[in-house]
Amino acid sequence: MSRKGGASMVRIEQLMTWRRHLHREPELSFQEIRTTSYIIEQLQGLPGVQLRSGIDQIGVHTGVLAIVGNGNGPIVGLRADIDALPITENTGASYQSCNSGIMHACGHDGHTAMLLGAVHTLSSLYQLGTLRGTVKCLFQPAEESEDAQGKTGAQYVLEKGVLDDVEAILALHLDPELSLGKIKLQSGPVMANVNTFQLTILGTGGHGAYPEQTVDPIWLTSVVLPYLYSLPSRKLAAHEPSVLSICQISGGASTNVIPSDVMLRGTIRTYSEEARIKLVEELKRGLQIIIQLGGSYDLHVHQGEPALLNDPELTQMIEELIKEMEPNCTVIQQSFGMGGEDFSHFTRKIPGAMLFLGAQAESKTSLHQPTFNFDERAMELGMRILVDGALRMIRRRRNPNGS
Repeated sequence: MSRKGGASMVRIEQLMTWRRHLHREPELSFQEIRTTSYIIEQLQGLPGVQLRSGIDQIGVHTGVLAIVGNGNGPIVGLRADIDALPITENTGASYQSCNSGIMHACGHDGHTAMLLGAVHTLSSLYQLGTLRGTVKCLFQPAEESEDAQGKTGAQYVLEKGVLDDVEAILALHLDPELSLGKIKLQSGPVMANVNTFQLTILGTGGHGAYPEQTVDPIWLTSVVLPYLYSLPSRKLAAHEPSVLSICQISGGASTNVIPSDVMLRGTIRTYSEEARIKLVEELKRGLQIIIQLGGSYDLHVHQGEPALLNDPELTQMIEELIKEMEPNCTVIQQSFGMGGEDFSHFTRKIPGAMLFLGAQAESKTSLHQPTFNFDERAMELGMRILVDGALRMIRRRRNPNGS
């Protein structure tokens, strides 16, 4: 058993046991009922740990808030996401998903296991009387998907107000494309604003042999697509990170009938609010060509997660902690990319930071793939960063001028 200031640290074997159980039993966003029960089972009765769950206590039916300490300040937060994805697993692992068409393909099972280990360790510190503050550890549901109201789990938890007294918050995300012993961490934007859109291009349709008698929405689509794809490179500066992708096109049902409409769905990703607004404005402006060519359109743009912003002071503190804890660990000053992450809702209200933990498996895979897996050894380092990060956040707020 390893020790942290006299406290018991959870072994890697236990982290693996937790992770593999969760991996076998994945559940989709807002449906993490068994996952919630399992988390409660693993934490029930720990000294100094209060558990809260349910819509009345945390604002959403699933998920758990584990509060370690006696409620005295400083109060800081740790967060892990617990939901899985609608993907059919193809890893061949002995602990492969038992739920058809559902898979932990984003590492949330590992995130949950690391936070379980952190709660156990912090409870041990509480028993020793060396936890000089309170740590709110959120096992958050529904990071991957929004509900019918267009909200994710983070938004419901924030609206409930259970983190209003949290002074700083930390999270991590496994990175299967980064080797073990490397970490991506930088201040400022590290993941993107997420906008999604649905565009229906409307024509009149008709016989495929007589296109001149129709307003062909497929032809209109072919005119619009080059404009849409050109927006990031022609309407924003080259140094402004941005992506526009068309991810679905549907229209028509026959080889000799021109349809009356074509539907396109896609996403726009940006880092700055200015770029976010600009691309939506240009999208709307360019679609006027559809009207000029005799068609019409219906456009719906949904504004999802904001960009994930790492607080500069907290980011520097975590980097210093990592270098002291693991001198051989390489910290790379780099963002994670253009993906979205609803932890960003927390960092808009609470000083926060997310780091990206190298966990590349032997068979290299990426997030959200049926073959996704990661090197489980990374979880031990991740758990230690969560524990030491919480302690250092408390210490900095107790003694702002100290180390």
